[in-house]
Amino acid sequence: MSFEEALSRYRQGDFVPNHGGKVSFGFTRDVIWTSVLINNASNLPIKKFFYLDSAWLDSANFYFVRQNKLVANVFTGDTIPFSSRRSQTRMISEAYEFKPGLTQVLIRFESKDPLLIPLYLTTEKMIQRNLEINNYFYGFLYGAFLMLLVYNIVLSVSLKDSRYIYYSLYLLSFLSLNVAYTGHGFKLFWPEALFVQRWAMIFFLYCYILFGIAFCFEFLKLKTYLPRVYRLNHLIYASLILLMLGVFIYGDQLLAVNIGVALTSSLVVIFISLGLLALKNGHVMVKFFIPAVFLGAGGAAFSAATTWGAIPYNTFLFHGIEIGMLIEMSILALALAFNLKEVDKARITAEVIAQYDHLTGLYNRRAFTVNATPLWELGVREQTPFSMILLDIDWFKTINDQYGHAVGDLALKTIANTLKQHTRKSDVLARWGGEEFILFLPNTSKLAAMQFANDIREKIAAIAVFHEGGVLSVTASFGVAEYHCHMKKLEELIKLADKALYQAKNSGRNIVCDISAPDTLTSQPQDMAQQDAV
Repeated sequence: MSFEEALSRYRQGDFVPNHGGKVSFGFTRDVIWTSVLINNASNLPIKKFFYLDSAWLDSANFYFVRQNKLVANVFTGDTIPFSSRRSQTRMISEAYEFKPGLTQVLIRFESKDPLLIPLYLTTEKMIQRNLEINNYFYGFLYGAFLMLLVYNIVLSVSLKDSRYIYYSLYLLSFLSLNVAYTGHGFKLFWPEALFVQRWAMIFFLYCYILFGIAFCFEFLKLKTYLPRVYRLNHLIYASLILLMLGVFIYGDQLLAVNIGVALTSSLVVIFISLGLLALKNGHVMVKFFIPAVFLGAGGAAFSAATTWGAIPYNTFLFHGIEIGMLIEMSILALALAFNLKEVDKARITAEVIAQYDHLTGLYNRRAFTVNATPLWELGVREQTPFSMILLDIDWFKTINDQYGHAVGDLALKTIANTLKQHTRKSDVLARWGGEEFILFLPNTSKLAAMQFANDIREKIAAIAVFHEGGVLSVTASFGVAEYHCHMKKLEELIKLADKALYQAKNSGRNIVCDISAPDTLTSQPQDMAQQDAV
């Protein structure tokens, strides 16, 4: 309908008064004509602005009529380059100087996006104030999203965890979608690209859906908790990509938007349903996922209801999707952080467990080396004496064969407890393997180590291991070695203590033996080598 036809229809009384202040007409192919009567009761011209608090509009054509004559007309909207607008505000705004008397303004609205026309007649100062508030809002919003995005990109790169990768893509797609439908993209990134402006919002909407599904599948660990559903993921991704290509090739912008909005609405139900099923199967992280999706969907629902006109237009409700998504993204980020903490806790626990012998609770062989090496290096550097003790339970195979492995394990634990009770905090005690135990004694000479080993030997000999068949007594043989300056590695001292232990076992057991360093042995005849048995 042309301007002349619209004006004729108005004069015929075909226009309907908008007493309810309706501004939302939903997704429609209809063209909306509206008439506004402006009466300047003063004697001077007054400059006012028509300001449209929406960035989704393809076309807004203003016709100014005085005394039944068209005196001015302005064409604006997303169908012309942003740089061609008379007013360079992100939202559509047009200035007009109203002369004294009555001016009729006929406005033609058309859009393939939701037809939302919250129109204000205001001043430049009020527009600037509104834009300033919007800038603060979007500055906070984009800042929050960018921080979450960078944080999760760093985690995805460092951890190689698909959940953080898809969450980052999910965040990025929503951020891009928001930039597109708020007009920031048209103003800042593609002011001359009308095709991009036409399809950017739709493209990012489908990306948001695609990466949202991918994140849902990975976050809920459907491969573990719902494997049958997870096997459909490639089919779902391929279908969405084909659907996206189809709507772009078909070229119907309104149809593409309607399909995208319908998919977004159905995904909320699907996500919550999958979350409940995963929770039923034991996935505890769903306690974050369900409220996050619910709040994000709640915000989107308010925005959709406002856009459709189901509820009266309100700026706060209109921005519900952004507020809801910010809450959703924050909760999901906390969930991922909580998961990272749990993974790290499990890793630390595993590392601690890996250091200990599960039967005796003592350090294992690997942990002994890790903890004794710094003490070795300190003693070598400061030239302080230190010694090594290796002990072996006597006739342990016989104990296992005669009384059973349960009694043998009990003997090992009893001896381990005795060793723990009588060693110093500075000593390093470990189960060396089988029935062998090892002790690293810093700041301890061989003589002191021999005395200490004898004390331990006597305490072990006094142990009574009670079992169902009665009481069992056990003994142990000890080998002692002291550090000498020619030694280069910790293993050399251990090897020397092992030789002393071998000597003790060959000398009748239940004794403590020491053996001199190899250089001392080679400097004397073999029969003169220092061998002490106590």
